[in-house]
Amino acid sequence: MKAKRRLASLVLGLALLVPAQEASAGIWPSSNTRAREALASEDPSERRRAAAKLLTLPPKLGRELALAALDDDDDQVRLLAAQAAAALAVPGASEKAIPWLQERDAVIRIAACNLMEAVPSDNALPGLARALGDAQADVRKAAAGAMGASGASEAVSPLLGRLDDASPAVRLEVVRALARLGDKRSVVPLVARLQDQEFEVRRAAARALGRLGDQRATATLLLALQDKQDVVKVEALLALGQLRSPDSVNAVAALLTGPDRAQGAVAEAATRCLGQIGNDEATQLLVRMLEGEGPRSLDAPRAVVRSALVEAGPAAIQALEKALRASPSSRLATAAVLTLGASGHRASHAEIIRAARRGLADEEAALRALGALGEPKALTYVLEQLDSEDPAVRRTAASVALDLLEPSRGDGRAVDVVRPRLVDLTTPIGERIALAKVLGATGSPRAEPLLRSLLTHDEEALQIAAMHALRVAERAGPETEKLLVEALEDDVRAVRLAAAEALAAVGGNTACKALLEMLSRSGVDRHAIGLALSGALARSDAAGLAGQAEAQVPTARPAVRDALIEGLGRMTTDEAGAALARLANSADADDRRKVAEALAGHPKQVAKLTKLAADADPAVRANAVWSLRRTAPASALIELTKRLTDADAAVAGNAGVALGTAAKRHGQMDAARKALCATLADPRAYVRVGALQGLRRMGTSCDAGAVEGLLRRDSSWRVRAAAAHLLHEVPGGGVQAERALYRCQVDDRDATVAATCASVPSVATERDDILVFVVPQNGKLPVARAPFALVRPDGVMRLGAADRRGAVFEAKVPRGDVSLAVPAALAR
Repeated sequence: MKAKRRLASLVLGLALLVPAQEASAGIWPSSNTRAREALASEDPSERRRAAAKLLTLPPKLGRELALAALDDDDDQVRLLAAQAAAALAVPGASEKAIPWLQERDAVIRIAACNLMEAVPSDNALPGLARALGDAQADVRKAAAGAMGASGASEAVSPLLGRLDDASPAVRLEVVRALARLGDKRSVVPLVARLQDQEFEVRRAAARALGRLGDQRATATLLLALQDKQDVVKVEALLALGQLRSPDSVNAVAALLTGPDRAQGAVAEAATRCLGQIGNDEATQLLVRMLEGEGPRSLDAPRAVVRSALVEAGPAAIQALEKALRASPSSRLATAAVLTLGASGHRASHAEIIRAARRGLADEEAALRALGALGEPKALTYVLEQLDSEDPAVRRTAASVALDLLEPSRGDGRAVDVVRPRLVDLTTPIGERIALAKVLGATGSPRAEPLLRSLLTHDEEALQIAAMHALRVAERAGPETEKLLVEALEDDVRAVRLAAAEALAAVGGNTACKALLEMLSRSGVDRHAIGLALSGALARSDAAGLAGQAEAQVPTARPAVRDALIEGLGRMTTDEAGAALARLANSADADDRRKVAEALAGHPKQVAKLTKLAADADPAVRANAVWSLRRTAPASALIELTKRLTDADAAVAGNAGVALGTAAKRHGQMDAARKALCATLADPRAYVRVGALQGLRRMGTSCDAGAVEGLLRRDSSWRVRAAAAHLLHEVPGGGVQAERALYRCQVDDRDATVAATCASVPSVATERDDILVFVVPQNGKLPVARAPFALVRPDGVMRLGAADRRGAVFEAKVPRGDVSLAVPAALAR
């Protein structure tokens, strides 16, 4: 998302294809009754058929029946129930399976272990410890997996006792289990496994030692670099990199410089290892290797040496800058500036510019590196390159200038540089379009006359570029507004849309009056006018203007009605708030839904908004509850708490975020915390997500183990990700939280969750208003009233239904990526 603007219009796809078991709306109550009756039948075959369908039932019912079926006297029913209980993460299921560990049938013992792995329980540990000595290797392997998933320190000793198991598969699983537990008592015993006869065990042991991060493993890992299997060497190198031991440099360097120089994956792993170690010796070797790799493109996926130098950090930056101050070859200098660009070390811009001015580094590569650094001090050099004789350099300079300019700074230096080439008719049209964008990014008042002159240009692409530039600049005078309004009647739809987006960003009182007048005429593009009005009203405060907009609502077409209501919400006048309060009484649920969204900008109308939170229409309630997070007085906390148990998942999910936000604002967090923690048991995934996000907004958590338990066993990856977010951001979790996050990094089956457990990305402080259009998967147009789950850059999720345009308006969103998830009604 390009975020240097006030209003960003996004068109996002909505995924509607989900597994059948995620939808429960199509299951009739009689089907639920039949499932209960079938599992209670005296006929084992009927009970088996019912047990096989447990995962097709609504999750709450499926959990209940699976738990009961674990007590069935038919082995096949119990096995099917165990599979369902594992998939649904049924609390208490593992306790019921503890006696199974004594069954004569190995299949049942394995099923018990698998269930205990999926739903860990401390009560199962003694039985699992005994199962590690089972006569069947498959049972021992399954028991080891379950103990590794337990996260309990009590599991370490029994597992260490099986590191020399006769079965390679069991030894492998034991090593993996110890890695998952992350206990330092495992280090020395695992070191011995680096000599195991089976290379897969040696490989897993090296990986485990890297994760444990204990220097005692260094010497043996260095010996593993002589292993006959390359996969073992790779894991040993990755582990040495994680240990960051300077004693490893010589041995690793020998793999890259010796007569039998490593190739392929081993060479890549050795290079990365040097970068992770990152001391002077390692970085000097990497700089020498950089010349051999050469100046690949800035984002080249196979630039292994460059990536290693970036990972090396400060030592590498010093080494690269020192190399540039010497007289390196053009190949090395260009590769060095690209590496410095990728490093994020902004102060390196001076060395990059110096190398380019001396003719050592390729000019285009230097520009790309400066763009990657994002240092505004480099702008002067970048602007100079707009006059380069090389068209490729000019194009790159224009692109980089866009990255470095910030409209809010009103930097007019580029205007004088751009003007001659922009007005020169011999300048290629593509280059003029790029220069027009640069003008907009300056945010300078001096850029407006130039951009205004392009609004009537014969070339449509240049017209549109000027409109986009004005939108970014967020600055326009009455003359410019008049031309943009006239462009709304252009024959070309793309021009009309660009003019509307520009007016939404820069229009004010003058534009609003003209736009409202246009609505009364026939043959105009009402969609474009509505888009322009929504944004322009946000900057309008003329007396009577809100009344004029309100008067248009009853006779306006549905899409324009929503744009008008949205615009009233974005206006800051009391007149606009009063107009919305009157519109809230509409008999049309679509009107009330949009009003509930718009009232977020009018705190004085909170009484009306609180009333809408109890509306008969669930989509109205969802928007009202979401809006209350910004405006709710202390007295509204009771209503928000009530909405946590709303029958509609979108309402209840929004209520979690709203309650946490409002309770924090009013300093009334004790009761809210209790309600949100209780909501973590809600069977609806997005309601649990909302509760976790509400707790995160308050900066608090639940009693020990509650959130960690969700992270470990919740069936929804979004719930687990929200739990990880909470554990990262709320202090006081202690060792239990650290262990839970570590186990998640190693163990979670979802890559997004594992990455969240490793670290939470920072959130931008800059905020923008956004308008999101919801388009179904494989569709081309937004769909009115489409259910949505909007995931903001800060991870917070808003639920509800789109308006009659298929749009959702969200104010003050942190800059970053916005996405749509499966709607609440379909989320498991």
